[in-house]
Amino acid sequence: MMNVIRYCDGVRVPDALEYEAQVSSIEQGMKAMELTHLRTFVAVAEEAHLTRAAERLFTSQPAVSAQLKALEETLGVSLFNRLPKGMKLTPAGERLLVQARAALDAAGAVMEQAKALRGETLGQLSVGINSDFDFLKLGDMTQAFNEQYSGIELSLLNGMSYDIVQQVRRGTMDAGFYFGPCDNPGDLQLRSLCTTKMALVAPIDWRDRFEHASLAELVQLPWIYTTPRCPFFQLQRALFKGMDYELQKTAFVDSEDAIRALVQRGAGIAFLREDDVERAEAAGWGVRWQGETPSIELSIAWRKNRDQEPLIVALQTVLAQLWPELSERGLAGEVAL
Repeated sequence: MMNVIRYCDGVRVPDALEYEAQVSSIEQGMKAMELTHLRTFVAVAEEAHLTRAAERLFTSQPAVSAQLKALEETLGVSLFNRLPKGMKLTPAGERLLVQARAALDAAGAVMEQAKALRGETLGQLSVGINSDFDFLKLGDMTQAFNEQYSGIELSLLNGMSYDIVQQVRRGTMDAGFYFGPCDNPGDLQLRSLCTTKMALVAPIDWRDRFEHASLAELVQLPWIYTTPRCPFFQLQRALFKGMDYELQKTAFVDSEDAIRALVQRGAGIAFLREDDVERAEAAGWGVRWQGETPSIELSIAWRKNRDQEPLIVALQTVLAQLWPELSERGLAGEVAL
């Protein structure tokens, strides 16, 4: 039998047998490529390191390497360049990463939609918390979920604002509260909850030299310092904007609890929320500086592509009930005087 080769606009058109073979090859590849492989691919791409990706996935490094190899063989392309210090995406890997994320998001959306069709909102919702239980209204939030969404298991996880945002971005946390600006929000949905008034506080015994001190005099006092990743670091910069200064640092801390404890013990001065400082004055261990201090935004973030998922919709509903000032902003979390 004569084999007829057909062309369309100069492009060769495969015959029926060739077409079936191509379809069969694609189907076999799709069956071999599991969601687990895509999750591993995305984790390695975001961590740029096999060991860190394995820790994130709660598995071993050999298992990650095997899944990555299987995916590359299935796709027929190399996804990473193996470097001494880690893993770097190839050009093909960079292009396929976008599709892998979309596939995982779509799979998650299917599961969530199936739950919604059954008339129930079920699942675990992890929320990063960066401040006090009462300040973040977590008691009311927990009660609202128990009453309105009893099928959701709420997990509240402590962390620094910077770390919380990064975990939300990586998908290891569903949502999270944070202070201050969020640089390069990209794929994150940001909601500003309130403007938080801040105050500068010192040990009560320092009242005479602190309460009405000038900015130049504040520079000379011992400071309880925060790391550059902490939003309170930006408050110091805003306060002394335009000045050539170097603060006298007595300690580096990364939590409000540590700041309160050190001020109370006479270690130095620091920024705290205004309501915190008012309690310190009432308790008799702190004194407030009377000058003008910066304010900072409290916001919450989750990934944009999860905006319509039932778990995130439930979170938005509860937040709107608890935070009347809830609003959408492109770069939530400014620091301002």
